Amino acid sequence: MPTPPSHVVDRIETKAAKLAERDRVAEAAWSELRESLQARDEKTERLKAQRLAKQLERQA
Repeated sequence: MPTPPSHVVDRIETKAAKLAERDRVAEAAWSELRESLQARDEKTERLKAQRLAKQLERQA
């Protein structure tokens, strides 16, 4: 099988590099979103626990 011309190889390598960069950026964005959602959930749990503790204090 003949080797493709260099400009074809360059185009393929450029396309692969762009796809890899897009995947890297997307993974970073998803990671940031997951961290943000986890922080929100932790804050919600903490505030709920505080609210329930206050309710128990009032009832006691």
